[in-house]
Amino acid sequence: MEILLSAIIGGLITWVFSHIYYKKSSKEIPEWAKPIIAKLPVSKPTSGELLQLFQEALNTGDVSIDPLFGNVACPKCNAPLKELEEKNYGDDNYTIVVKNCPYCGWNRQADVS
Repeated sequence: MEILLSAIIGGLITWVFSHIYYKKSSKEIPEWAKPIIAKLPVSKPTSGELLQLFQEALNTGDVSIDPLFGNVACPKCNAPLKELEEKNYGDDNYTIVVKNCPYCGWNRQADVS
């Protein structure tokens, strides 16, 4: 009886860990990365090839970089850069720019003079 109970409990624990791992590994590809991934070669690319593909995506406008913070997407949830909200506070001499993500709540601010 103990062996049967141990096997059932062991199987249940294994199933829970497998389920959690599967959920973590099945994340959706961010929109900004899809053009780059579509151009990846069949074999494993070198670092130089990856940099070249990223530079081409920048040149064609498939990917853009935030000039103030240097992000291509939300660093927390990978929401596209164009969906991040930007607010400006201040006057002619001093301005604060705040960017935040409406999906995960990530935010960052910078002082711009």
